[in-house]
Amino acid sequence: MRSRFFQRVLLIAIASGGFAAVSLAQLDIRITTGHPPAIRHEVRPPSPGAGYIWVGGFWNDDAGRWAWVPGRWDRPEVSGSYWIAPRYVHSEGSYIYEPGHWSNQTLVVGDEVRTHRAWKHHEREHEREVEREHQHAGYEREHDH
Repeated sequence: MRSRFFQRVLLIAIASGGFAAVSLAQLDIRITTGHPPAIRHEVRPPSPGAGYIWVGGFWNDDAGRWAWVPGRWDRPEVSGSYWIAPRYVHSEGSYIYEPGHWSNQTLVVGDEVRTHRAWKHHEREHEREVEREHQHAGYEREHDH
């Protein structure tokens, strides 16, 4: 229940162009069975001034329904932070949705996601990917001499 409240606060803050409430929101990674619709083409208006960052529009998963959040110019609340676009990772017939967020915000993997088969598969694939990168880096170090 609390999670839904914070998600709605986040959406309202995004839709209104403000972000003071965004940093208070808990950003939950979610599992959805439907894939996001195609990204909409947006015309980026001129920047309102120095320090603004363009946050491109994206599809937000709201309890299995996709809602378009239009792009906007925004200022990061914390100096030096940057916008991380949402990700939609296909895994085991589902999509893992990681909401867009500022780099100083933290994504939360709740218990209901952590125990989901798609998340477990995603974690295994990620571990394999990291291992391949380490092996590749080790191979390059051995052959650089």
